[in-house]
Amino acid sequence: MSLSGIDERPSRPLALGLAWLVLLACACWAWIAFQGAAALRATAGRASLPPLPAPLRDAELMLLFAMWTGLCVALMLPAAAGGVFVYLRVARRRAAVRWPRLSTGVFALGCLLAWTGFAALVTLLHWALHDAGLLDSAFSARHPALGLGLVAAGAWQWTPAKHACLQHCRAPLSGVLVDWRAGSTGALWQGAEHGRTCLGCCWLLVLLLLGAGPGNPVVVAAVALLALLELRLEEGSVAACVAGAIMVAWGTFLLFP
Repeated sequence: MSLSGIDERPSRPLALGLAWLVLLACACWAWIAFQGAAALRATAGRASLPPLPAPLRDAELMLLFAMWTGLCVALMLPAAAGGVFVYLRVARRRAAVRWPRLSTGVFALGCLLAWTGFAALVTLLHWALHDAGLLDSAFSARHPALGLGLVAAGAWQWTPAKHACLQHCRAPLSGVLVDWRAGSTGALWQGAEHGRTCLGCCWLLVLLLLGAGPGNPVVVAAVALLALLELRLEEGSVAACVAGAIMVAWGTFLLFP
């Protein structure tokens, strides 16, 4: 299939799909902001807070999982949306695909499954840190853990794997064509692979929220802004490297003040 056959201008159905994606992202961000505001109100004017009760109850674990799922979906949508729309355009031009919109929906479901699986793993890690006494009452990690996380995330910003994932998300067309899989199962698998690649861009950035507290709106906004700059700036790779150097320096300072 010729690459020139893919129209880069969104058609009316694509514009409608984009609107739904924006609404979903706004809903996630509204939920996150509400949780962050509640946490700030709870901690305002108090020098120290008592530790959270242990162990966590089932309802609290479900809320924690819902929070991480919302964070992952909101942070990953900008990176994955381009791949979803490209997949729809390619599916429309393949005679073997009878229902391109349905196939695209299955592809998007695969992305969501990948992010939900990652959110489940982060929830388990958060739970383990809580039970080990490494979290404060705001569910943020102690300084040594935060410093190690910053150094690890900063180092990842310089790796070839990070930049390969970033390039895939910035220009997903070639990846969609090369990795094309027929049928609904193939679309689901390909969507999961696309979602996993999007996670590769910033999975350690998401884990940094364990250190600062996942309900902290300032840190969440900073991570989201960095992810958008990496995707949208012409020199996004340079921005990723500069941010990585800053995180390594900051993390080293926290470890060795």
